[in-house]
Amino acid sequence: LLVIRFSAIGDLLLTAPILTALSSEAIECDLLVKSKCAEVATALPGVREIKNWEYDKEELLKNAKERYDAVLDLQGTRQSRTFATSLGLPTATFHKPYLRRALLLWTKHPRFALEPVVNRYQRAAETLLQRPLHFPTTIDFNLPASPISTQAPCVVAVIGGSQKGKRLSTDQWAKALRAPLAKGYEIILLGGPSDAPQAAELTAQIPQATDATSTTVLEGLAIVSSAAAVISGDTGFMHAAALMHKPLVSMWGATHPALGFAPWPVGEQQKTVVAKSWWTPLHKHGKVPFWAPNPMRKLDMGELTRAIEQILPDRTTP
Repeated sequence: LLVIRFSAIGDLLLTAPILTALSSEAIECDLLVKSKCAEVATALPGVREIKNWEYDKEELLKNAKERYDAVLDLQGTRQSRTFATSLGLPTATFHKPYLRRALLLWTKHPRFALEPVVNRYQRAAETLLQRPLHFPTTIDFNLPASPISTQAPCVVAVIGGSQKGKRLSTDQWAKALRAPLAKGYEIILLGGPSDAPQAAELTAQIPQATDATSTTVLEGLAIVSSAAAVISGDTGFMHAAALMHKPLVSMWGATHPALGFAPWPVGEQQKTVVAKSWWTPLHKHGKVPFWAPNPMRKLDMGELTRAIEQILPDRTTP
């Protein structure tokens, strides 16, 4: 199969259950991604070869019929559908519920909640195979060793986020991290280079915290894999933590679990904290327009602290 999923990090990681299931049935898969996500694609299991949209699409148009039996389009956009059709192969497409999502964002009503995206990926794959596809219980990502070693078990705090509607303020993080610090955990701050200023503010307040915002995405995933627990907004690292069955607290402001991107699979050691704001959900990607307040500022810090305490074993008690 040629599997199409151009981006983004979280969406790509959520293809891991499908790719693993296909591989378990001896189905070889090449994965077509955009260059900005090629690095994270190397972590995915069950992939024979990674194809780059910007460099390989012309070759695929010429040789796809010789290399593949079918196309699984997990992007589901006009661009991906047009490209898949032009290959002239049997194709199944992941369908995005644009109208239902718009109604959810407009009305905030739970009746318009979307099915988890992994289930929709599964339906597209089963349509192509014309038989049920059984998910694995574990996902074996291809990761390097963690670049950071700690003396005590660590809690990963994902301070990054693609949009401000997914991120806590420095003051909010300082309050949230009191619980793991009180229980003797070390803290690793994860994000991207643009999060370095906030990481510096937090490490100045919390000497036990380590700034890992300069790591690569793959190194960040390796850090998540070695964590005792993860605290994160709606990010790719949050999805990785869920797929790795890590104790997880996820936080939601401008986005919402009902948009189909709640932690998957659901686990007993997961807590979800949603901002108590009329503006939640506000945007599918977490954007906050200039005319709207940031819903993440309405996150109940007491509820967040209790959620963190509930997923962390008490390390200070003999």
